[in-house]
Amino acid sequence: MNHFRQGIKNIPEICAQLGVRHVIIAPGSRNAPLIFAFTAQSGMECMSITDERSAAYFALGIAQQSGEAVALICTSGTAVLNFAPAIAEAYYQNLPLLVFTADRPAEMIDQADGQTLRQTNIFANYIKASFDLPVETVVAADLDFSDRQVSQAIETAVSYPQGPVQINVPMREPIYTALPETHSNPKIIRTIATEVSLTSSVLEMLQHSWKTAEKKMVVFGVFPKNEALNQLANRLANEPDVIVIAENLSNISGANIITQPESFFSSLPAERKAEFKPDLLVTVGHSVICKQLKLFLREFRPSAQWQIESSMPYVDTYKSLTTVIPGSAVDVLDKMPSGESKGDFANVFHTQMTEITARHNAFVRKPELSDMSITRQLLKLIPKDTVLHLANSTSVRWTQLFPARTDLTYICNRGTSGIDGSLSTAAGYAFASQQPTVFLTGDLSFIYDSNGLWNNYIGSNLKIIVMNNNGGNIFRFIGDKELMAKSLDFFTTPHHVKIKALVEAYGLNYMSCETAEKLDDSIENLLNSNKATVLEVFTEADLNTDNYKGYFRNIKG
Repeated sequence: MNHFRQGIKNIPEICAQLGVRHVIIAPGSRNAPLIFAFTAQSGMECMSITDERSAAYFALGIAQQSGEAVALICTSGTAVLNFAPAIAEAYYQNLPLLVFTADRPAEMIDQADGQTLRQTNIFANYIKASFDLPVETVVAADLDFSDRQVSQAIETAVSYPQGPVQINVPMREPIYTALPETHSNPKIIRTIATEVSLTSSVLEMLQHSWKTAEKKMVVFGVFPKNEALNQLANRLANEPDVIVIAENLSNISGANIITQPESFFSSLPAERKAEFKPDLLVTVGHSVICKQLKLFLREFRPSAQWQIESSMPYVDTYKSLTTVIPGSAVDVLDKMPSGESKGDFANVFHTQMTEITARHNAFVRKPELSDMSITRQLLKLIPKDTVLHLANSTSVRWTQLFPARTDLTYICNRGTSGIDGSLSTAAGYAFASQQPTVFLTGDLSFIYDSNGLWNNYIGSNLKIIVMNNNGGNIFRFIGDKELMAKSLDFFTTPHHVKIKALVEAYGLNYMSCETAEKLDDSIENLLNSNKATVLEVFTEADLNTDNYKGYFRNIKG
């Protein structure tokens, strides 16, 4: 006869056979059988992180780095809800998280029992699928069903487009009982990955459209580092009728690629904008941050837009979508004809970019200590092959103003663009990669996610720079000063948190910088530190605001 928890014993075996290596466990009681099962499984790296929100973002960082499914385990009740922000981010970043939520049995829901709420399909709007396992597996049919559900959940998470799934695991008392000694050789169900290839007639149609479009613009959105894609982008950028736009988060860069689109499109005089309108727009990957690019393309709509390698097809950001092309951007665009055009569309852009570069260089060399100078010097001093994680709000926006470096990897949680888990994500990525990792953040984002340091997996490869301007400086950039005057504190939320004490409480090394003269040495000391370190740099909110707004006035000439 099957043990009533044989299904739970089988779960980690199924995970292991389907390639799951990392398991993040948030401690609890209802999830005790899951903890017993996973920690007994050979080949699993199980990590304990107390704060569920931080644990989920840490898992997200591992998934970012590895591209593999990462298992998350929590107890029942509000612990489940604390996973939600990271699950939403994973859904919009297409990252495979396996979310195992321990639960009470159905008869105990809404019966005033402790740590109990309605968990079935609780993440309905931002997961690929939800699965409820049988409460017991004494009957063979229930065990088969449980095993199949777990296999299906894992394969759903890792199939294109990847994303999070929930596996809800209801359990009756007693909780603290021994599991079966071994798994029962559960049946493993695998999904075979296939490649999408264009038919010859479709390819001929696309090649004809490409060839007849005299002005082509290729925009790369957020994308993991991909050398084949980068080489393709640079080949396209050498064509006289193609312009390539790529923000730093696309991890695409090169001599003829515009990696400062916010600066570029902010610089265009109204009477000249029509010169830069493309006939054909090709978008690759996820979204872009650049507001001015979006506004430009919505006003000067191309005749056609191809959307390639988008996990969310039919997203019509620029109001010009005409063709959705499944498959790899490298495979599709590499087959487009080249070397036949004699147009000067690209030259129009490069001439404008030369002017912008001169204005940019003249402005950003300002000597005072500011968020701008911190960003400038970090990008100058950071060693090659470093992973640069960026918090949302101002941190990512400052780096967007500077040319992207090909030898860095840029990462930011732009799925939902929240500040709530940036530090935990960077910590998870650094743990998984073991690469030198720098996290650039503002003070609010750092404080908000300071529990990201509350675990035993912070390695010496993680370095953090906190630009402390005492509040959410972005609202000074984007808001109307007169309108917000009386209620500014409710937007910028100034605080009295002592970051030094906070950092030292978590056992990390702490450094600070308060003068421009010490900035370079401070950054170099941080980068050369042999343990995880936080560098806090104090800047003035008003100066940062003047710099940001002044930068764009200067760019406009």
